[in-house]
Amino acid sequence: MDHRLTRRGLLAGVLAAAALAACDDVPGVTPTPEPSFDPPGDAPLATWELTGGFTAAGIAALRPPRLVVYGDGDAIADAAYRSRLDPDQLRALASGLAEDLRSNATQKKPTATPTIVDAPVTKVTVWSASGTLTFTAEGLDELKPDHVYADVLYDARDRLAAVHKAVSATAQPYLAARVRVVAAPAQDGTGGSVGLGTISADPSASASVSAWPPDITLPSPDSEGLRRADLEGDAARAAVRMLTRDLDQRGAWPAYRMGDGTIVRASWRYLLPNE
Repeated sequence: MDHRLTRRGLLAGVLAAAALAACDDVPGVTPTPEPSFDPPGDAPLATWELTGGFTAAGIAALRPPRLVVYGDGDAIADAAYRSRLDPDQLRALASGLAEDLRSNATQKKPTATPTIVDAPVTKVTVWSASGTLTFTAEGLDELKPDHVYADVLYDARDRLAAVHKAVSATAQPYLAARVRVVAAPAQDGTGGSVGLGTISADPSASASVSAWPPDITLPSPDSEGLRRADLEGDAARAAVRMLTRDLDQRGAWPAYRMGDGTIVRASWRYLLPNE
């Protein structure tokens, strides 16, 4: 046996291994490690909300976020439907939204344009490892033809709209142990818009007005005449059982007579985990 060849072979193997190890320090050779992605499981990772606009006060007080996606993948649309994103979908959504909201284009000032009266405000918020990112835009959809806002804001909204559509399509109901009840003064006893005006006369004989359920206690009216309460336990179960839910948010609120004779329109919805 040629021991020199054996030692030479061993030396070659050591040098080859060293060369491979050295590649770890060469740019472009070692794949870049993925950034840490560890969102809090019980907190929102992404939220899409609409506020303001030409909406009656009662409906606005009850309106839930369009979509909330939590760090554990739970996704809830309109506080009415729920589904679940897998880890890859969750990461893709978060990274896409973060990229949109970090874009320099989001910093451009809106183009001067005539104000659209009573346009809703779109608000998008996303968790990131470096901090929360958010944007608000008044009349985002209404002003799209005028190119007032950066395209990346529409990209962010569209990402969430796609998830909202998928969650709603599952038709899996969202249920919770806590509910929000809102009662607004009726305009004329039974008719008119929710949350506008107060009632000072009895409704017509043909109107349908139910007695307010005694198991549901609401506080005194606020400055807008609204009575609202977040309920749990027996009171929440009574609200679900006895009050009509405006699932489609169309303002179809039944009329009720309170203990003091006031006629109100009322509805309820389930509270979200973070509310």
